[in-house]
Amino acid sequence: MLAARIEALLYRILHFAAAGKRLLLACVALSFVGTVTAAWPVTAVVVPATLMAAGRWRAISGVSALGSAIGATVLMLVFHHLGWTQLFERYPELVTDASWARVIDWGARYGTVALFLVALSPLPQTPALMFFGALRPDYAGVFAAMLAGKLIKYSAFAWTSSHFPERVGKLLGGLLRRSRKRGTADSDV
Repeated sequence: MLAARIEALLYRILHFAAAGKRLLLACVALSFVGTVTAAWPVTAVVVPATLMAAGRWRAISGVSALGSAIGATVLMLVFHHLGWTQLFERYPELVTDASWARVIDWGARYGTVALFLVALSPLPQTPALMFFGALRPDYAGVFAAMLAGKLIKYSAFAWTSSHFPERVGKLLGGLLRRSRKRGTADSDV
């Protein structure tokens, strides 16, 4: 119920912004807030905004990735400076836990490449940002990794939304026709 209300609110904000020529500003702000609070996925901003202004899908994905990357960097900064003392006070066993040490080692070994892959994937990024906040983070590197991963991901969502249903339907139809031809050819043998 709450998710439906949030989505309706996002749609109203985006619709109001699109009518007033402030769609890109709304996308960057909503992406930032959505990332910092984890109240909604940024794709809930990208897809409706792209459906409202399909010709601006590149700009929408770009500013949404920018807002989300800034939000992720701010979130990691907060975890680094405020969260660790409280986390270790509440869960002192983390200091000696072998799995925690492995995660820290993994983050140190693979660095921002791992964060780039998290940003590119549908995995939740908040745990990864917590772990990277425990390390001495390279904020510029983390920002760049998040921006690059999210730019690729949101561009794919925006392109698909802007070309739906005509191109996506043709692509899926072609794939279905090919699989049917292969299926009948295999059954003839």
